[in-house]
Amino acid sequence: MIRAFVGLGLTATLVGHTHAKTSPAHVASKPPLAHASARPAEPLPMLPSVARVRVEAGRDRLMVLEEVNLPRGDWVSGGLDLYIAFGAPGVPIAVDARLVAVAPGASDSTLSDAGEPVAVEPSLRRSPPVRPLLGRPQMAGVVVHVKDAQLRRIYESDRGAALRIRSLLPAPAADASGARDTVVRLGVAGGLPLTVGHIQVVSLETEPWITRAEATLCGPEADGWPLSVTLLPKPSQPAPAPSNPPIAPAAALRHASDDLCIRWWATG
Repeated sequence: MIRAFVGLGLTATLVGHTHAKTSPAHVASKPPLAHASARPAEPLPMLPSVARVRVEAGRDRLMVLEEVNLPRGDWVSGGLDLYIAFGAPGVPIAVDARLVAVAPGASDSTLSDAGEPVAVEPSLRRSPPVRPLLGRPQMAGVVVHVKDAQLRRIYESDRGAALRIRSLLPAPAADASGARDTVVRLGVAGGLPLTVGHIQVVSLETEPWITRAEATLCGPEADGWPLSVTLLPKPSQPAPAPSNPPIAPAAALRHASDDLCIRWWATG
């Protein structure tokens, strides 16, 4: 069950994002989504892509932001019920979802754009009518309910839409090498794995706390080649050059079973 989170500078479930202080969707007290119908989910009317994965890490908390572009495609009308499975290391303390606009020609949204709240509902697994978006259907997660009117306002302004999901988690413990890690779920649409745009790791501490970060696709079929990661703020000392040079996430060979594993090392 997802619990409401108050403290650590957050005035509501998930207000304390670095770039947007907005009222989140509360998901603490709602029951799992009922399986009201056995009809299968219809295909998405667009081809989504994961524009941005952003991990914001502090000593006492972890914020994972995943933003999925939803271009208009063949959309004419109707809302979207989308399934988002939880990543790792566990069930989030809180989840917040927002629909944001993507400017014409841009690859992703502006982080300072707070967007519009999207209803979030916890679920033990994906029910048949809900369209899968991120993660596998048998995993626990949330259903996000994007309304027709929300999509229409963005598409009629000739902009693209993006679904921004933020998850607040406890800070993961460091392993023997000093590394901390998280697993971010990726998705499949129309039988094709979603492409990934860029990956960011951000220190929430005032000093340059994180010294280096790595990302790879992980799963039974993943090739494990390192992916390029932007680390903010930049550390004072550059990290040792990896034996295998990282490649852009969009250039990586992806399989339907792949997740995204992100690791970072900090000073203490």
